[in-house]
Amino acid sequence: MKKNILFTFLLFIFSVLQNICFAQNSFEKPTVFTAQQIRDGASIEGESKFYDKDNLAFASPDFDDSAWKYMNFTSKKAYHKDQPYWIRYYFKIDSAMVNESLCFNISQLGASEIYLNGKKIESIGKIGNAKSTEFRIKNEVPALFSLDNTGVNVLAIRFLPITKTKKTVVNYSPIALDIELNAANDFLDDKVDMMQGFNFIAMLICGIFLALGFVHLLLFLFYRKAVYNLYFSTYNLSIGLLSYMVLSFYEMTDPDKINTYSFLSFLSIVVFGASLTGFVNTLFGKSKLRLKIMLGIAGIFIILFYFSAALAVSFVFFYIFIAAIESFFLIIRAMIRREKSAFIVGGGVLTFFLFVIMLIVFQILDSLNIVDPDQLFGDDFMGYALGFIFISFPISISAYLAWEFASTNLRLVKQLDEVNRLSELNLKQEQEKQQILQDQNDLLEKQVDERTFELQKEKQKTENLLLNILPHEVAEELKENGSSEAKYYDEVSVLFTDFVNFTQSSEKMGAEKMLVELNECFTAFDLIMEKHGLEKIKTIGDAYLAVCGLPLKNECHAYQTVLVALDIINFIEERKKTNPNALDIRIGINSGSLIAGIVGVKKFAYDIWGDTVNTAARMEQNSEKGKINISESTYQLVKEKINCEYRGKIHTKGKGDMDMYFALGNKTE
Repeated sequence: MKKNILFTFLLFIFSVLQNICFAQNSFEKPTVFTAQQIRDGASIEGESKFYDKDNLAFASPDFDDSAWKYMNFTSKKAYHKDQPYWIRYYFKIDSAMVNESLCFNISQLGASEIYLNGKKIESIGKIGNAKSTEFRIKNEVPALFSLDNTGVNVLAIRFLPITKTKKTVVNYSPIALDIELNAANDFLDDKVDMMQGFNFIAMLICGIFLALGFVHLLLFLFYRKAVYNLYFSTYNLSIGLLSYMVLSFYEMTDPDKINTYSFLSFLSIVVFGASLTGFVNTLFGKSKLRLKIMLGIAGIFIILFYFSAALAVSFVFFYIFIAAIESFFLIIRAMIRREKSAFIVGGGVLTFFLFVIMLIVFQILDSLNIVDPDQLFGDDFMGYALGFIFISFPISISAYLAWEFASTNLRLVKQLDEVNRLSELNLKQEQEKQQILQDQNDLLEKQVDERTFELQKEKQKTENLLLNILPHEVAEELKENGSSEAKYYDEVSVLFTDFVNFTQSSEKMGAEKMLVELNECFTAFDLIMEKHGLEKIKTIGDAYLAVCGLPLKNECHAYQTVLVALDIINFIEERKKTNPNALDIRIGINSGSLIAGIVGVKKFAYDIWGDTVNTAARMEQNSEKGKINISESTYQLVKEKINCEYRGKIHTKGKGDMDMYFALGNKTE
């Protein structure tokens, strides 16, 4: 037993000495990265050559750095001066990664210049004087490089840190400089997938809660006595703002925005707690003093943040905890007292706390290696649980507000019935006192009112039908003048869509099913047009024609039209996932001038003419399944905002060879 203890102790001492003696990176003892490490992301860390002076000669691979000291350059503690520092790191790569595309994924609190084997490959921010220096937190698109041998490579980093002279309200990161060596293809694919998924979830949460917030704010403005609508509105707006701040922090590159984002995040958390306690106290609280105290504390926290952000942040989470406990207590008490609607709100709150406690328990069991939630419930368990936590309380409150609205409406209906009953009784008594002639006059007046009302309804139907056929401005001109002149528009974009193999699909599906499919697709297209401000012109069989930039001028007509096309492609792709009979589509877009106006005097229609329309049709005919084919004129208008793929010159019937492009997606996504 003693020999085992002694052997274990000696082994521990040996490993410590080995780390001290051999962990230091140098030319003689470079770090060797395997192919798997690089694909997974190899961290550049440990004791490395470090120097607190500045000289561009330090980037040379032949520079003698033997006099430099070893330092853990990732820690903030290594940097004390507001000046550039140099780090030199030696490494080798596996032969499997020779001539492969590589990149450095860098996160930092400062500005840096990256040199590889004496060659500057990347600058993140700008190192200059006090006015010209630009700090950046990360390299959004890392520079790519490759190594042609398995020899020793010298990574030299010139780094200007953000020191204590540039204060932020929060400690954004404990690490000053974090570097990973990655296989470029794997890294970029993973980064794109992660950003798309994260952005979608964050913006979905943000959009849902902001929409709920504005809806209930409008309800409060229309009915000021329902103060709970105001609190629920701010509750949803705070969640929407917080989700947007999480996304902003994730995508942030400029450290100057840390203070602003930190304050907005702090504000959303404070408003969340204040609105929660305000809503529950308004419904179930008996003491107005407690509500005033909780709201006053929230205001004090916002003021305290200006003087001591760290202290304010420390207290605000305790405030959220107290608000949650108070809300839980008031709702449970209301349920015990069998107060109206308590079970509706209480069900959501209990579900909220149940999922929170369940997550905590599973995290504890997972940390003790007793239960693995991913194996037990699947990889998406945590996401679903967090989703239930997010929506359980708002759903229960929305259910309560719906119940309250229905109850109020029912009371109003009963009161209206009583008023009608009394009115009928009074009218009967009055009618007995009036002469027959007066009764006839009343009857005639009633009939006139009814006919007038019916005429107004029919007139409104006629106007609605006219607006459904023609643009609003053209309809107004037609009503005022009795006619409408065709007009010339010099800057518009025309969109054509067509379903691929429509005839074969029609024979396969049958006319009735095909009609249903077309109706559902074109209905969705109409909504997409309305969303982006396009004017639907007509449908021709399975083709759909729309235009942007008329009758009202739109400077972004080409960009808006491409966005519509992207939404249509996304709609068709999503539809194909659930509908095996969904049709494939191709789209063509062209920009230019045309003439638009009314055709005929009977069964008239609003239509467009010109070479721009014909060219748009050619773009659609030369497109491919699931693709958006745009002309040269459209490409020149959207190339700064839309990722495009040049197709070359393609021969077009009646037009000759034309430059064409595939629109792939928005550059901001």
